[in-house]
Amino acid sequence: MPTLLEQIWSFTKTVAIAAFLAFFVIRGFIFEPFRIPSSSMMPNLLIGDYLVVSKFAYGNRLPLTNFFFWERPVERGDIVVFRRTGSGLPGSFFGLGPTLFIKRVVGLPGDTIAFRDQTVFINGQPQPSVPLGAYQPELTQGPSVQDAELKVENLMGVRHPILQKAGEVGPTVAETLIPADHYVVLGDNRDNSRDSRYWQAPAWGFVPKSDIMGRAEFIAWSWDDQWMPRLERVFTNLRATHDAR
Repeated sequence: MPTLLEQIWSFTKTVAIAAFLAFFVIRGFIFEPFRIPSSSMMPNLLIGDYLVVSKFAYGNRLPLTNFFFWERPVERGDIVVFRRTGSGLPGSFFGLGPTLFIKRVVGLPGDTIAFRDQTVFINGQPQPSVPLGAYQPELTQGPSVQDAELKVENLMGVRHPILQKAGEVGPTVAETLIPADHYVVLGDNRDNSRDSRYWQAPAWGFVPKSDIMGRAEFIAWSWDDQWMPRLERVFTNLRATHDAR
């Protein structure tokens, strides 16, 4: 008969193994935390925000493959986390593997898309933005938002805030048809984001559906650069506002 110490050790191993498996099941199929490392998604996401990313928003991926089951479409305006190789930045797994990025989906498969004069054109139509005045950032958010104007962009009925600087010329990307199962993504801080406008410049760079890891759902926690909690940001919903359909 096992001794009390052996029973305790056996129970501890069982709990540890169960916790280990549960962690990887939850992270692999359900939710994954993501920390915002840069200002490219301001004003909606700040450096020091910690997000909950839904891994099943677009269906579940069969482990070690690009096959999805219970697949659902990516929608315009979604904030997505995706992997990208060749960026020159550290990988997401202890510095190894592809780097994870977070941007907003602007163009869908089958759209024609262009960017010029700080404006997104979808299927030949300019997507309007309404200015709300000068952006008032936190002092800790750095120079990338100095003199930026806060606007609300309307992407074919999907509304979300963006930042742009008056007088910035920005890139010009010619009208292009987005191929099947590929997406165009942009940062909300338009003048301080390396995104689909730059990866294959002067052409568009696309994100394949197979590289999208999940959809950002809400802010779970937030610190400023002095490690002071920003409680007002906790549980902020990250879904864009859709006009009535």
